[in-house]
Order: sequence, then C-alpha cells, then structure tokens
Amino acid sequence: MISLGITDILSKTGFGASFLTNSFLIYLTIFHVRKIHGTYKQMIVYFAISGILLTGLEPIARPFCHNFNGSLIYFSVGTLDLPQFTVQLILSIWAGFYLQTISFISIQFYYRYLCFFDVKKAKSFGGLKSVLWIGYPLIIGASYSTFIFLFSMPDTYSDDYMRSEIFEVYGLEITERPRFDVVFYDAEGNIRIRSLCFTVSSISMITVHYIVILYCGIRMHVNMKRELKKFSAPQRKLQRQFFHALIAQCSGPTLFLVLRAAPVLLTPIISPIVDISVSWRTGWFYSIVGLYPPFDSIAYMVIVTEYKKVIRS
Repeated sequence: MISLGITDILSKTGFGASFLTNSFLIYLTIFHVRKIHGTYKQMIVYFAISGILLTGLEPIARPFCHNFNGSLIYFSVGTLDLPQFTVQLILSIWAGFYLQTISFISIQFYYRYLCFFDVKKAKSFGGLKSVLWIGYPLIIGASYSTFIFLFSMPDTYSDDYMRSEIFEVYGLEITERPRFDVVFYDAEGNIRIRSLCFTVSSISMITVHYIVILYCGIRMHVNMKRELKKFSAPQRKLQRQFFHALIAQCSGPTLFLVLRAAPVLLTPIISPIVDISVSWRTGWFYSIVGLYPPFDSIAYMVIVTEYKKVIRS
C-alpha cells in the first residue's frame, strides 16, 4: 500500500502545479497578452481550464489500473467514504477528460493548420461557430465515459478472474473497490463482445485524434517556410512560435497521454495470444497524467515570446 500512497502525493502535486501554472496562464492571456486574440486566445483559456479540471478530479477519483494476463481493471484506490457508483461515475468522468484533452489538442493542431493553408476556413472557428470546437471535445469525453459504463461494468466472471490477483498484489477485496473490469476472453477462450467493444472504441478514439495531430504537424513543418511568406514579419515570428508551442504540445501528450495507453489497452489482447503471463501495476502511468497540464502551460509560456515579455516586465 506504500506505492498507492505515493500515487496520492503525485496526484495532489500534479493538481497543485496545474492549478498554479494554468491559472497564471489564463490571467496573462486574458489581461496582458495583446498579440494573441480571437479564437486562439479562447482555445488557450479553454485548454487551461480543462487541465485544471482533469488534475482536480484525480485526487478525488484516485484512478489506478492493473493488467493481469488477458484482463485489466480500472479502479479507485481512494479512501473517501462515498457510494461505489458515485466513485465509478467520477472515474468515468476523469477518463472522459483524458479523451477530451487528446481531442482538443487535435482541434488546436487542425486550427493552426488552417491558419497556414486555408485562412478562410480558419475564420469559421470564430463567432457562433466556436460552439462547435468547444462542444466537440465535450462530446468525445462524454462518449468515452458512456462507453466505460456500457462495456466495462464488472460482472461475476470478471471479478472472479481478477479477485486473487488484486488481493495478492494490493491486499484489496475486489468487490469493495469502485471499479471497471475488462476481461477479453471467456473461460472457453472466446472473445467477450463487451470487452472487444470497449477496447476497439478506446483505441479508435485515441488513434484517430493522434493521427490528426501528426498529419497537421508534419504538413505544417514541411511547408512552413513557404506558407509563412503570406504573413508580415512580426506575424511570421509569432506563427513560428505558435508552431513550436504546438510541437511541445505534441511531445507532451505523446509522453504523458498516448504512450501510456498502449500497454494498458493492448496487453489484454496480446498476452493470451503469445502466452505470456502478465501482472503489471500500470496504474503508475495514471500518476504522470497530472503532470501534463503544467508541462504544457510552462512550455507554452517559455516558447511564445509575448508571454516572456509580460512576465519580465
């Protein structure tokens, strides 16, 4: 249980760092930064608020994950005296914020891509149509939270499959923990449809948005010199800084969000096929998710000169 106590410290540290850095970023963006305006300013504020909410839920939900052979369990190690369903709801909302974060990063990349290649379409992100880019990540997050409830609610078979493992590793009785279970194969070796639906939906939602990030990022990098000629000298410098900030935003989710999802989601499928026994405390990956929002905000303020000028003045 010592290791689980450390995750509590990490989650609270992540929230504290996220609250301070993101609040500072919001303050500078709204009241002091002048060269960034319109849609992109709204996106910066929106993303900073989302980061605070993501890390703020983590100390409450205390999400942890364990991979055992052809299964995974997503459960809470929190000590709050709340009904199991309430904590399950908080766990699903936290996971929804995780997907919302990835989807919104893809929107930011797409918007910057349009600013380079199709300014007319980029302008459509403003005004009343801003509801679309604000609403889309919320829909993605809510959909993922719903999929968790639909496809990974625990049942007798999944609990029996995981019970001895969870007790041996963590000293916890599985039925006493708010949890979601995914056991990919039944006792006869057949694929469980619910688990297949959860895995496919999770991998698809992450992969599609990450492909958008990579495609837009690569296209902007390859064509940057040519496209920057459309802008004035000061705007060229600012657009280049925006791109470098996006690269930092790309490396951040790759490290903190996307790479950590791969072993968690794919191991239940692969380990029985290759006949490898697995007992991994993959919940440690969740402990570093809370470090992404402050990393992103600090990187943005360091890269974009406008923020550095305001901070120094």
